[in-house]
Amino acid sequence: MSGASTTTLARALGARAGRLRFGGLLVLSLGALDFGLEQSLIIPALPALAEHYGASLSSIAWLVTGFVLASIVAIPLVGRLGDMLGKRRMLLVSLAAFAAGSLICALAESSGLAIAGRVVQGLGAAVAPLTYGLARDTVAPERMPHAIGAVVGGASAGGAIGFLLSGLLVDAFDASAVFWFLVGFAILIAIAVSVLVPESPVRADVRLDAGGTALLALGLLGLLLAISRGSTWGWTSGRTLVIAVAALALLAAFVLVEDRVRQPVVNLGLVATRPFASANLCAFAFGYSLFTAVFVIPQIAAAPASTGYGLGLSTTGIGLILLPTGLASLAGGLAGGRAVDRLGPRVLVAGGGALGIAGYTFLALTDASPATLAIGSAALGLAWGFVLTGIASVVIRSAPPDSTSVAVAVNAVVRNTAVAIGAQVTFAIIAGADGADAFPDESGYTSAFAVAGLGAALLMVTSTSMPGRR
Repeated sequence: MSGASTTTLARALGARAGRLRFGGLLVLSLGALDFGLEQSLIIPALPALAEHYGASLSSIAWLVTGFVLASIVAIPLVGRLGDMLGKRRMLLVSLAAFAAGSLICALAESSGLAIAGRVVQGLGAAVAPLTYGLARDTVAPERMPHAIGAVVGGASAGGAIGFLLSGLLVDAFDASAVFWFLVGFAILIAIAVSVLVPESPVRADVRLDAGGTALLALGLLGLLLAISRGSTWGWTSGRTLVIAVAALALLAAFVLVEDRVRQPVVNLGLVATRPFASANLCAFAFGYSLFTAVFVIPQIAAAPASTGYGLGLSTTGIGLILLPTGLASLAGGLAGGRAVDRLGPRVLVAGGGALGIAGYTFLALTDASPATLAIGSAALGLAWGFVLTGIASVVIRSAPPDSTSVAVAVNAVVRNTAVAIGAQVTFAIIAGADGADAFPDESGYTSAFAVAGLGAALLMVTSTSMPGRR
C-alpha cells in the first residue's frame, strides 16, 4: 500500500471517528474486556481446577501456559491476517476461537483435554492487537490516548470482573462453570461487533510466513517444556539439556529465517529498532515480573491454615483478594490514557516498575493475610495499567497505519513469551520448595516474590530507553 493511499485512508477514518466514538469504541472495549476475562477467570479457580481434574500443580500450570503459548503463535499470525483481510473479520474469528475453546474446557473431564481447550482459546488472543488496530483506524488522532486508555481499561475491567466472578461461579456451581460463562460472553460480544463495529478499509498487501510461524511455535514449546519439567527431570539431565538446546536452535533458526524472508510473520525491524525495541524490552520485563502475583496469591490463599501460611479460602475469597488487582489496573489504564501526553511513556513505565518493586517487597516481607495480599496485588494492578498504557501509546503511534496490528502483535508476542516463561519459573520455584502434607514450603512463595521483584527492577532500568514527553 502506498504512502499516499494510506494517508488518504487515515484522513477518511478520522472523519468518521465521531460516529464510532460511543458505539464502536465501546464494543472494542468490551472485546478487550472479554480478553481480560479469558485470562483472569481461571486464575482464582486454579486450585479448584486442580482438584476438579485431579492434576498436580505443575500440570495445572499448563492451563495458563497453554493459553499463552497458543497466543504467542496466534497473535502475529492473526494480526497479519487482520492487516490483510480486515481487522473486524479476524476479530470475529478470534471471538469464535474463544467460544470454541471455552466449550472444550467446559466439557472436558481431564486436565489434558482442558489444556487443549485452553490452547484453542489462546488462538483467539489476537483480540487484543485487533482491537488496538481498529481503534487506530477509527478514532481521530487527538482522541487516540483516550482510546488507548479505554481499550486497556476494558481489558483491566475484564480482569477485575473475572477475579470476582470466577469465585462466584465455582462456589455456586462447579469449576467448569467459568468456561460455560465464557462461551456465552464470547458469543454476545461477537454479535455486538457484527452490529456496531464497521470494517476497517486499511489493508496490507503481504503474504503469510508459515515457516517462521512453525519455528517460533516449536522453539517456544521446547523452551517452556524444559523450564516446566526441569525440576522434575533434573536441570542437568540429558532430557532437559537436549530439549533446551533444540529449542534454542529452533529460535535461532527463526531469527535467521525472519531476517531473510520478504514478509516475515514477526518483523524483526519492529523488535530491534527504536522506539519499538524500547517498548519490547519493557514488555518482556513487564510480562515476566508483574504477572507472578496472580499465579502465586491463589496458591497461598487456598492452602490450608495447617501449612502455617495458608488462608484456606474458597474460590470466592481468592477472587476478592485479587479484585483490587483488576480495579487498580483499570484505574491505572484510564489515568495513564489521560496523562501519557503530559508525562510521557517513560514516566508511566518507570512508575509501574517502582510500584512493582514496592508491591513484591511488601508481599515477600509480610505475613500472608487477606489484607496484605490485597494491598500487594493492588500495587501491582496499578503498575499494570501504567505500564500497558505507556507501552501501547508508543507502539500504536509509531506504527504505519497499515501495520498497526502487526506492531501491536510483535509487542504482545514478546510480553506473552515472558509471561509464559515467568509462570513456569514461578511454579518451578514453588514446587521445588518441599513442605509438609504435599504442600510447598513457605520459602518457595517468598523466593517467587523476590525473583519477580528483580524483574520489576529490570523494568525500571529498561524504562529509561522509552520516549519522554511528545
